[in-house]
Amino acid sequence: MVALPAGPGFGFAAAFPGPVSEADPIALLSFAAAGDMKFGDRRRAANRDAFLRDAGLRTELVIGLELAHSRNVIFPSGAEEAAELARAAGGADGLVLGGDPAGRGFAASVTVADCMPIWILDRQSGAFGILHSGWRGTGILAVAVRALADRFGSRPSSFSVILGPAIGACCYEVGEERAARFSAEFGAECVRSRGASSFLDLRSANLSIAERLGVGHLLSLESCTSCDERLGSYRRQGGASFTRMLAVCGRSPCEPGIMPGGKRA
Repeated sequence: MVALPAGPGFGFAAAFPGPVSEADPIALLSFAAAGDMKFGDRRRAANRDAFLRDAGLRTELVIGLELAHSRNVIFPSGAEEAAELARAAGGADGLVLGGDPAGRGFAASVTVADCMPIWILDRQSGAFGILHSGWRGTGILAVAVRALADRFGSRPSSFSVILGPAIGACCYEVGEERAARFSAEFGAECVRSRGASSFLDLRSANLSIAERLGVGHLLSLESCTSCDERLGSYRRQGGASFTRMLAVCGRSPCEPGIMPGGKRA
């Protein structure tokens, strides 16, 4: 577990833990300074395009998902099939690319603002992707690992996973019913009590899932989106004005670390 690097910028880039290969994708996350990244909004398209260009990615090869707060994971061959597969599944929050799509330079992306981005690389098959894990979607990491095992015969030890910034147990206060449901599924240690209030610990839950699965290499980039003002946060900024960050998994020339720069708009 490491802290998200300090310093202002448009975003950050992180390398997957474990053996290093030049062919590996990297993990990218925009900061609030890069602007809102909402899909399906033409006003935000310029923000996405600028961030992706800064990351050395071709915008037309970056596949995105409209989020459903589900645990569904899809394996598309392109953007059109991604939309079709998501509709057929009733929505999806995980997007994994393997074989031909990965080889043709496609990248996978989701938006996040308090929910946890999870980047995954299967070194055995070469497949990689991005998952969106909020309180409803916690457990999507296990779904993705099992789907990759079924599809490619991959072993858990071949997986490299990065848990990104998310709202922390310091700030994620929830009602009793939600806390009880989360505790029943993921363990009492994943719910913190302070006085009469309950707080969910998304990171603890996902760390426990990764450990139970036997993931070979794991990196947890720790920062609370509600506390760290560089990051977009539904809780801190409010539903009318929160900043959706873009989490991307793809092959990029970016060096790991903070992507420098100031506020664009």
